[in-house]
Amino acid sequence: MKDSLEEARREILQRMDETDISMDEQVHAEPLGVEEAIGDPSPYRDFPLLGGVEKLVDVTFRSSRGQAFSSFPCRWSGSLDEVFSLPLKNEKNRTIAIATINALARELGITKGTIHCRDREPHLCGRQMAMELSRKFGHSSVIGIVGYNPAIISNIVQVFGQDQVRVTDLNPANVGHVRYGATVWHGRRDLERLASECDVALVTGSALCNGTLDAVRETLEFHKKPIFYFGTTIAGIAGLLGYERWCFKSC
Repeated sequence: MKDSLEEARREILQRMDETDISMDEQVHAEPLGVEEAIGDPSPYRDFPLLGGVEKLVDVTFRSSRGQAFSSFPCRWSGSLDEVFSLPLKNEKNRTIAIATINALARELGITKGTIHCRDREPHLCGRQMAMELSRKFGHSSVIGIVGYNPAIISNIVQVFGQDQVRVTDLNPANVGHVRYGATVWHGRRDLERLASECDVALVTGSALCNGTLDAVRETLEFHKKPIFYFGTTIAGIAGLLGYERWCFKSC
């Protein structure tokens, strides 16, 4: 199975060869607090960020910032050469590499929208996703959502109805429970079921950090289901690899 992060790392290094960027230049990674990362996303109180399940790691390179969600956040400083020498076998290293690639991709004009939205914007983004799906695929479509995002789930259930929504997640606190009218299935055990039943899938880019994204992608592609990735974590990688990404309120 290919690793999209490995592939994106090779691609960004090739793009950098055509620029004045030196591998000695420094990057700085810092986990953001809740207020900095998402503000007050009311009425939703169950974003993983709010419960401390994840943090948003923010990397600065020159004048650009890139971010990645992680369950293993850390402060880190080093050169680009050090970043691209990190083994990508654990989530901590993958998070640093992803956020750095996002910052570089923004600096090079490959992508935009690398900074997470805040306050009311997650709800507005979820609403726009629901309306776009309805416009493209029709009200009768079954929507698969891989990764727990309350604003997205809530809005899509409102537009399509709870019987037309399939959700998977890896957090045991969510699996088996009804959230906003949709029952949350297990992210690994029920992935094949979601892929076979949905007509189109929304997939969290945060799956890059824990290394599960490509299993999801390959399963959905096997079933010939359109995929739209969401979130800032996959901003640069989507731009480099040509993945379709929806992140309507990021900046």
